[in-house]
Amino acid sequence: MSDKISTLVVISKEGELGKVDLPGIRVVDAETYLEGGPAVSGTGMSVVNLCRSWRYLSRGYYVSLLAEARGQEPMPTVHDIEGFLDPRSRFRGLHEAGVDVIDPDEARARLKASKAAGRDLGDGEIPPIRVWEQADIVFRAPMSTEIVDLVVVLGHTDTPGMSRLAARVFRAWPFPVLDVRAVRENQKWRVFAVQPRRLARVDGGVRDRLLAALKEGPRNATIDTAPKKRSVAVLFDPTDPYRASTPETIERLERVFRRRGLRLETIGVDDLDRVGEHDGLFIRSVTGLDKPAWRFVVRADALGMPVIDHPQDTVRCSNKVYLYELLKRANLPMPKSKVFGTGTTFAEVADALGTPFVVKLPDGSFSAAVHRIASPEDYAHHVPGMLKRSPLVLAQSFVKSEFDWRVTVLDGRPLFVCRYHMVPGHWQIRSIAGAQVRYGRVESIPRDKAPSDVVKLACKAASLIGEGLYGVDLKVGPDGPVVIEVNDNPNLDTGYDDVEDGDSIYDDIVTWFEKRLPPERAPKETSMSPKQKASDDGMAPLRAPFGRVPVRHTPYAAFEVMGLELEYPVVDRDLNCVSEVEDLISDLAGRPTSDVDLGLIGISNEIMDHVLEIKNAVPLASAERIEEVLAEGVRRAGIVLAGRHGARLLPGGMHPWFRPKNTRLWTRSNRTIYQTYERLFDLRTHGWANVQAVHVNLPCGREEEAVAMMNAARLLVPYLPALAASSPMAEGELTDAVDTRLTWILEHQIKLPESCGDLVPEPVTSLKQYKKDVLGRMYTALDRLPDADAIRHEFLNARAAVFKLSRDSMEIRVLDVQECPKMDVAIGVFVKRALKRLVGMLPKLTSAPQEALVADLRATVRSGSRARVLAPWVPLDAQRDADGTLPVKAVLTWLLEQAFVRVGAEERPYLDLVAGIVRDGTLSERIAAALLPHVGGPDEAFTEAARQVYIQLADCLVENRPWAGRSS
Repeated sequence: MSDKISTLVVISKEGELGKVDLPGIRVVDAETYLEGGPAVSGTGMSVVNLCRSWRYLSRGYYVSLLAEARGQEPMPTVHDIEGFLDPRSRFRGLHEAGVDVIDPDEARARLKASKAAGRDLGDGEIPPIRVWEQADIVFRAPMSTEIVDLVVVLGHTDTPGMSRLAARVFRAWPFPVLDVRAVRENQKWRVFAVQPRRLARVDGGVRDRLLAALKEGPRNATIDTAPKKRSVAVLFDPTDPYRASTPETIERLERVFRRRGLRLETIGVDDLDRVGEHDGLFIRSVTGLDKPAWRFVVRADALGMPVIDHPQDTVRCSNKVYLYELLKRANLPMPKSKVFGTGTTFAEVADALGTPFVVKLPDGSFSAAVHRIASPEDYAHHVPGMLKRSPLVLAQSFVKSEFDWRVTVLDGRPLFVCRYHMVPGHWQIRSIAGAQVRYGRVESIPRDKAPSDVVKLACKAASLIGEGLYGVDLKVGPDGPVVIEVNDNPNLDTGYDDVEDGDSIYDDIVTWFEKRLPPERAPKETSMSPKQKASDDGMAPLRAPFGRVPVRHTPYAAFEVMGLELEYPVVDRDLNCVSEVEDLISDLAGRPTSDVDLGLIGISNEIMDHVLEIKNAVPLASAERIEEVLAEGVRRAGIVLAGRHGARLLPGGMHPWFRPKNTRLWTRSNRTIYQTYERLFDLRTHGWANVQAVHVNLPCGREEEAVAMMNAARLLVPYLPALAASSPMAEGELTDAVDTRLTWILEHQIKLPESCGDLVPEPVTSLKQYKKDVLGRMYTALDRLPDADAIRHEFLNARAAVFKLSRDSMEIRVLDVQECPKMDVAIGVFVKRALKRLVGMLPKLTSAPQEALVADLRATVRSGSRARVLAPWVPLDAQRDADGTLPVKAVLTWLLEQAFVRVGAEERPYLDLVAGIVRDGTLSERIAAALLPHVGGPDEAFTEAARQVYIQLADCLVENRPWAGRSS
C-alpha cells in the first residue's frame, strides 16, 4: 500500500458506499480486511468501520479488534462498541463528556409524575421537560422549537448552533454517523436519544457529508475535568468463584495503601455510580467484555482515572486471535500457531502444527473452551461447535511441560514469578470433572532469582499490551521459552503468589497508582479563573475542603484518636421525611454520587434514602476539632437543604411521627447488599427505616489492647441508654420506653440471632476466638439462608460494640443522636475516657454474668436514668438494695468519676456537659417531660406541642447549641 493512504474505510460488501475518490483514503470490504496482508496491515492508519453490524464477534467487531492489533486507529473501537451497548453506560458516557442528558430512567419518572398529576404526555418517545408554573415544578410536552434532531458525521453537524453539542456527543461515542435527539430545557439542550446510523440508512446527502468529513478529519471537543482526591476503588466480589484475589489479599492491600497515605475502598458490582467518587480503580473481579467489570473500567477511563487494567488491556487480552497477531508482529516466540475458520480440515491444521495440537476460542478464559486435539475424531467433536460461536479459532502446537511459568508484570517490570504446576494426571493447571474443580500446585519464585530469559520475554510480551498489570503464561520448550498468552487481571493471592516477595508486591502496586494519581491538594476559591468564577453556581465555598487531612503512615495506638458518625433524617418545612439525600450529596460533590469527602468532613447516605450520615472523615485526637468538623458538616448540609430543597436535618434517635411502611431503600450504591437485607428482614419497620444513631469509633491498638477494649465495652454499653436516649416517640405518640430506638433494635435482626446476640457483646479472649465464636457462628447461620452471600461481612454484626477488623477499630453503636454535635462529642468523650479507665481496671473488677448485663441494658432502654440495675461489677455495694440493685445514676456517676481521672483541659468541659445529663436525665426524658402536660388533651394540641419541641431541636442542631429544655 502507498504511504499516502492514511485512512481505510471498511464496509461489509464491495460497492455499498459507491465510488470514493479521495486522496489518502481507500475503501475495502470486511472480508479483504480480515484476511490481512500488506495492503490492509500498515500501522498508523485510521480505520473507519462502516460494517453493517458491530455486535460481539461479528465481522464488524473483528474489524475494530484487529485494527487495534495491527497498530491502527479504529472508529469505533471495541471499547466504544461494548460501552455503547449498555444504555446506562451510554448516558453516563455522555454526561462525563459534558453533555446534558435525560436518561430513560429519568424520562420514565417524569412521565409517571405527569400522569399522577393528571397530565397524559404520551408514550415517552420524547420526554417531558421540567418548567416552573406558579412557583411549582411541573412537566409538559416540549414544543416543536424545543426539539432538535441531529445527524452527527465524524463529529460534524450542519445544524446551526449545534457544533459544540455534536462534537461532545462524538467525543463520548465516536461512531462515524450518529443520530442524536435533544430537548431544550432551562436554556440547555439535553440529549435523550443517541444511536449509530448504519450505512444502509445513509442517504445521498449524509453520504456526501461523510465523504467531506473523511477529507476534513473528525472533530473533537475539549472537556474540563474537576480536581479529584487521592483514593482508589477496588472492584471486588467475595462471592465470585473466579475472583482475582481473596478477601484476605484485599485486606492486606488496604493496610499497605493506608500505610502509604492513600485510601483503598472496596466497591461491588452494583456500585458503578461510585466509581467517580475515587481517583483510581483496581479490578479484582473477573474481567471480559460481557462481564460487569467492563462497565467499571469504561467509566473509569471516561473519567480520566488510572485503572488496572485499562479497557484496551481487557480488549487485547480477552481475544487470543488479537494476541496472536500482536505477538507475531513483534516477532516474539510462540508455539506454532494457526488461525482458521470454517472449511479448514483436521489434516490442514495437523500438517501446519503437528499432533497433538490445542484449539482455543478467541474469548475463552480460565482454561475454558481450550481442547487438546490428537485425532480427527477429537477435531470433529470439538471444533464445529467452536466455529458456531466464533468465525475464527486459534490452534497452537502442544508443548508438554510439568508446569507453566507465570510472570506477573506491572508497569513493564516483574511483580512476582510463580510456577503453576499441572494438575496430577492432567495436561492443564486446572481440571474440571463434573462439579469438582482441581488446581495444580503454586510455587512462588523470588523475582530476582527467576530465569532471566523467561522474565525478559514476559516483560516484552506485556509491553505490547500496555503499562498495567498482566499475567504472562510461558512454557520452556526445546528452543527456549515461548509465550502462551497474556492475561489481564491476573491472580494475586496472599499465601500463594506473594510467598517469596511479600509486601514489596503490594508496595509496587501502590507506587503504580501514586505515579498516576493527582497530587494532594486543597483548592482555594481564589485559584479559580475569572471564567470559572463567572460560571460558578455559588456552591464553591460549600464544596471547598474543610481543614487539612493528615497523612498517617503507622497504625494508631489504642484510644489515640476518635471518629464519630452522626445520622439524621432529612425533613421538609413541616418536619415530614423527604427523599432529598441524593440531591444534597450531588450538590455538595458537584456530581451524582453516594458520598462526598470535604476535607475532614465526610457526608454519605444510609440504607434508606431519607437518612444522611455526617462524620469526621479521618479519626482525630482533638475533641474540639471533631466538634468543629461535625458542626461544619451540619452547617453546609443545612445551607444546601434550605436554599435548594426547602428542607432541613432533624436530630433525635427516631423521627417522632414517621411511618416507615412507605419508605424507600437507597439505590445509588450497595444495591445488592440492601436488597439482600430487604429480602431477609422487614426493613420497613422502625428498627431499620427510622433509627438514627451515633457510632463512636476507636482504634484497637495491639491485639491484647483490643481484647481488653471489647471486654470493657461489654461492661459499659448496658448503661449508655441511660445517658444517650433521645427517642421518646414513635408514630406521633409517647412510648413506654425511654429509648424507643433500641427497643426496635433489640428485635430488628432477630431472624438471625447469631448476628445480634442480646446486643451486649460476649466476653472475648483473643481475636481468633472472636472470629470463630462471634463472626464464625454468624456466618454459619447466614449460610443456611438462601442467596445471602452479599451480606456475609463483619458489618452484619449488630451488637452494641463490634470490631471493625478491616480498619483496626472498635465501634460503639448503642447511642442515640443528640440535638447538636457538641452533645454528641461530649458523650463520645465520656465513652472513650470511661472505656480507657475500665481497660486498666479490668483485672480488679468483679466478673459480670452475661444475663445480668443483658437485664441491665433492657432496664435502661425501658426506664432511662430512672432504671435500677444489677451492675455486679461496679464497686458500689453500699448503695445496693436487698435485691442487689442500685440506681443507674449511681453507676453513671461512678463511671463519670473514672472518666475525669487525669482528663485534659480540652475534654473537661465535655465531661461537665455529661455531668448535667446524669443530673437532669436524658434528652428523651426531657422531651417527654415537656410533652406530658399535653397528654390526654386534644390530639391537635399534643401534635402542635411536639412539633414546636422538634422545631427547637432542629434549630439547636443548626446552631450547635444544647437544648434549653435539658435543664430543670
